[in-house]
Amino acid sequence: MLRPLCLLLATLGSIAAQQPVPVTVGTWNLEFLGADPKYRRDAPPRDEDDYRKIGARVRELGVALLGVQEICGEAPLQRVAEAAGPTWRAVLGTSGQWTDGKTQQGVGYLYDSAQLEMLHCEELLDLPSELDGVNVFHRKPVTGCFRHIGTGADFRAVVVHLKAGRKDRDRQKRRAEAGKLHEWMRGLQADPREDHDVFVLGDFNSSYGDEPEAVFEKDGAARYLEQKTARPTILWFDDPIDQVVVGSGFKEASRATLIAHSVSGEKQRAAYRKTYSDHFPVTATLQLIDDDDPAATFRRGPRSQWLPVSVRVDAAAAPLANSWPFAVGSMVQVQVNQGDTGTKRYVGALAAPLPAEQGWVVIRVDGRVIAFSMEHVLAVTPHR
Repeated sequence: MLRPLCLLLATLGSIAAQQPVPVTVGTWNLEFLGADPKYRRDAPPRDEDDYRKIGARVRELGVALLGVQEICGEAPLQRVAEAAGPTWRAVLGTSGQWTDGKTQQGVGYLYDSAQLEMLHCEELLDLPSELDGVNVFHRKPVTGCFRHIGTGADFRAVVVHLKAGRKDRDRQKRRAEAGKLHEWMRGLQADPREDHDVFVLGDFNSSYGDEPEAVFEKDGAARYLEQKTARPTILWFDDPIDQVVVGSGFKEASRATLIAHSVSGEKQRAAYRKTYSDHFPVTATLQLIDDDDPAATFRRGPRSQWLPVSVRVDAAAAPLANSWPFAVGSMVQVQVNQGDTGTKRYVGALAAPLPAEQGWVVIRVDGRVIAFSMEHVLAVTPHR
């Protein structure tokens, strides 16, 4: 009797282990976050409480990963990450700069390092800036490769901000941008060594049935996720323009899981925009089990395109001359999140350059070399 019981328990355990884990991802255009308030069409300037509320809203959405657009510099995005919680991290691309030298409409990610491990992140700078005589990709897409800590499943996400506007020339630019992204995605899918779990998310400035959809879905390369009940993703009109597009090889995303977290009512929308944005966040759910292609890899572009994860730097600490990146050999204090045991501080000489492209902060302490994953580093500050 004992043997059949053991077999039954083992079978039930195996079935439980194969139950998919829902993981939410999303995208949110944060409307000139950190930029001059004059670009927000008379919306009141955001204050510290607004940043706190944006971070809280990110947490309330239940996302593990959030693609973001219209970010003016790393500092405001890092403020949102800090408001979201100690395990949240921020990555921002370098493109989207305006000619005034101050404004940026950057794209990047916020992600929860308690749920996801970032394997690699880069800006797709090799995508063209001009096609057929028109400027394209002023805001270069950013791609990030992640592993879900609970299941081991990994995937690649690409955050975009396609050309805005409804003129013929704007549509031409969006068509060209979608075409190049389709070509890039097809290149990944044609490589048998490449992990085909890939999706594109962001502000597409276009709705269902518009030409970018036909371009992305050409040859079965990808499919748009859909809302069960269509709701707007922006204040100014009813067409949903923020999208999630899933590559044909990514089976873990159900088509009708897209949700636009919109707000109704004139007063409610005015209050919403004061704090948040003229866009609403959009989320989708992945059903992850495990890594179904453990031998697959994620292609990396040249090192010049790699993006480091932003770390918190204590502004009150006395800065070193040319303190970021810190010089190798400088004495630094590293604050590390150690989960249930709280945080701990380590002091030592920096043994490798920062920002840490390989994802580690490395210091030398009493003759020992200690490396900390950037996933767990809360702050790196000078130590006198």
